[in-house]
Amino acid sequence: MRFTALQGLRYRPLAVLLLAAANACAQDADLTTLPLEQLMSLEVYSASRFNQKATQAPSNVTVLTSADIRAYGWRTLADALRSIRGLYTSNDRSYSYLGARGFLRPGDLNTRFLLQIDGTRINDPVFDQAQLGAEFPLDLELVDRIEFVPGPGSSIYGTNAFFGVINVITRRAPDLEGTRATLEAGQAGTRAASASYGWRNGDAELLLAANRGLSDGRDLYFPEFGGTAQGLDWERYSRFYARGQFGAWSLSLIDGKRTKGMPTASYGQPFNIPGGLTMDELRLAEVGYRNAMLPLHGELSARFYHSEYLYDGHFVNQDPFGTINLDRTRAKWWGADVNLFLQLVESHKVVVGADYQYNHDVVQQNFDTTPFVSYLDDRSQSKRFGIYVQDEITLAAGLLLNAGLRYDRESSTGGVFNPRLALIAELSPATTVKAIYGSAFRTPNSYELFYGIDSQGGQLANPNLGRERIRSHELSMVRQLGANARLTLAAYANAASGLVTEVEDEEFGLPIFRNLGRARARGIEVEYERSFKNGASLRGSVSRQRVTGGTSEVNSPRWLAKFNATGRLAGAWHVGVEGQYVGPRRLLDGGETAGFVLANVNFFTVGLTRHLDASIGVQNVFDRRYADPSSLGLLQRSIEQDGRRVYLKLKAAY
Repeated sequence: MRFTALQGLRYRPLAVLLLAAANACAQDADLTTLPLEQLMSLEVYSASRFNQKATQAPSNVTVLTSADIRAYGWRTLADALRSIRGLYTSNDRSYSYLGARGFLRPGDLNTRFLLQIDGTRINDPVFDQAQLGAEFPLDLELVDRIEFVPGPGSSIYGTNAFFGVINVITRRAPDLEGTRATLEAGQAGTRAASASYGWRNGDAELLLAANRGLSDGRDLYFPEFGGTAQGLDWERYSRFYARGQFGAWSLSLIDGKRTKGMPTASYGQPFNIPGGLTMDELRLAEVGYRNAMLPLHGELSARFYHSEYLYDGHFVNQDPFGTINLDRTRAKWWGADVNLFLQLVESHKVVVGADYQYNHDVVQQNFDTTPFVSYLDDRSQSKRFGIYVQDEITLAAGLLLNAGLRYDRESSTGGVFNPRLALIAELSPATTVKAIYGSAFRTPNSYELFYGIDSQGGQLANPNLGRERIRSHELSMVRQLGANARLTLAAYANAASGLVTEVEDEEFGLPIFRNLGRARARGIEVEYERSFKNGASLRGSVSRQRVTGGTSEVNSPRWLAKFNATGRLAGAWHVGVEGQYVGPRRLLDGGETAGFVLANVNFFTVGLTRHLDASIGVQNVFDRRYADPSSLGLLQRSIEQDGRRVYLKLKAAY
């Protein structure tokens, strides 16, 4: 049962390598000291599939840079995303889950977010899962920036771009030239190591990287069982990344594997008995092409990829021998996409494109290992196809119209159109207003459609599921307050229908996915950003949101507040401070979790020595006790999260 709370070497003298490493460190440091006016003019890609100023994008895109990752010591993609206004996370001791503008429904597997690495979709075709914890297949040390595009994005990306698009853009070999190594150690038996090698010669480059880590975890007391789960919260992971480029052509290889112990005794497992675990592995091979078309003032890009996803869930049976029930998934798929960007005149930009994905081998199995008894052996295939056009027209000085339309056809639910319209007005050199309308959809995945075990601790299939839909209206204003400060205001209204939700079947008393009624979300977000001449910076936001509609109100905080600040201490040492408030959240069976405030601090160096940098991070500085709501399949009403944890990291560059 799926636990559903649910990317010939030439010799170089040592001095050249050291200089390259120093330049890379300097690039990271310089980005943190740029005036906000320059940061505001940085271009984003993910909102429209072409580079444009963030103020002209048809969404309020948030960009987290490699400098941010270093400054705050984020260890997972979930850590980084939870710092963004309007986003929050939950963790059930197996996976991390992301909520947006009040939506984080029971049984979610981040299926309503499209997760990309360098523009390639990595949501698997079985669970549609966006992997955000240690199971994310890329080391954050390799990330150049993370672009988060909030709101419906199906007009250009198709399914899964429901609440937002997350595009993780990797660093290139020139940024990581030479040999680098990182060692990390922390509480709860945490240790990790990584290494990379970057090389370039003219228009050819190569980057190789690998990392491995593990954690023993802590013993966890669960009052529902009246006891402590000892040594069961362990985790280990390994990742490999390779990217080569020659001219317009590129080749990328990714392999990420994570195995996690299960201390929660989910789905009726005996408590405090070893053997329960989940294993996730994602493999990706991609050939890409990207080249300017100078006579047409445009660019042609294309990619072909093949991916594989493997999942094993080991669940301990309730018998005297503690035999294992194995839940197994294997999925293989390939896809291709092509898009053409044209700017025939200065006031008119167009993107047209198409993509296709064929899920040619999707297997879901469930069986007892000893003796072998099979409960599920489902094999399926599916495909999807989409064509889209995105059009940006300058109607007048300071007035843009961005319009997009996409048609998708999916095996299980047929065809659907999704539009997006954005009117972007520059009222003054310092003030920009955006009015945005968009719709999106999500097709039910193979797990929701076909996974069924009609027995104790099982689950019911529902092949009659339909697609989910959402329509969104948003009005926002960005006001620059001098050269180094910015204020962002946003108000939105989302209406979702047919949301696929895990509930308990009335007749059999087993979990089942169904399209439930409508849900609405309304909210206001305010964010203030400022940078200072001494290199310090701060960012703070407050979000007020309300969701109505049955189980949509579960795990939905009314208030969110975020605070991030960086500054120089002395010499090479800097500090990043992070504070977050999450309001009370309703539980599945009534009641609610208490609101909580978290504070994290990270002391880090920039150029400590010629070869070495270091950081000391403390998560949950004040050791606050807090819990996240749980979902069906767990006896616990909520899952307590980690207290204070300290990490030490050393980086060497040669």
